[in-house]
Amino acid sequence: MTDLLHRRSPSLAAGLSLLLLVAAACSSAATSTPSSGTPSTASESSGASASEDASESAGESGSGAATITITGSSSFGTDEITVAAGEDVTIVNNSSVSHTFTEGENGGEAEDPVVNETIPAGTQVVVQFPEAGDFHVTCLFHSSMNMEVHVQ
Repeated sequence: MTDLLHRRSPSLAAGLSLLLLVAAACSSAATSTPSSGTPSTASESSGASASEDASESAGESGSGAATITITGSSSFGTDEITVAAGEDVTIVNNSSVSHTFTEGENGGEAEDPVVNETIPAGTQVVVQFPEAGDFHVTCLFHSSMNMEVHVQ
């Protein structure tokens, strides 16, 4: 069947092969243990293009969990986000460098931080803020990356 497809429509066969490759890449996942000692899922995601310098936030996903997508090394893509206490917040690192999602400011860690996760390039972590309050978050590797998380 595939030989017939290649002979009759090489471009369709190439497109189908690419689609299968992308589907396989999207479905692969790994489990990592972040610094908190609690396992979290880290799945591969498509890398950002070299021309993307800023980060962006994907906002709320359909499941009710918040998602922040990092695409560069200058910001988290949003200055603030509001979530419910205990709600999953997924941080996706689509940039080419590692980041942290750490309670603190200007590249400095807060004393006894509520969150402190390293996110290697091309992976994601899920964090939760268990109690209501306002939390400053920074990247320990990039002091210009700062945001506020409002927890209700």
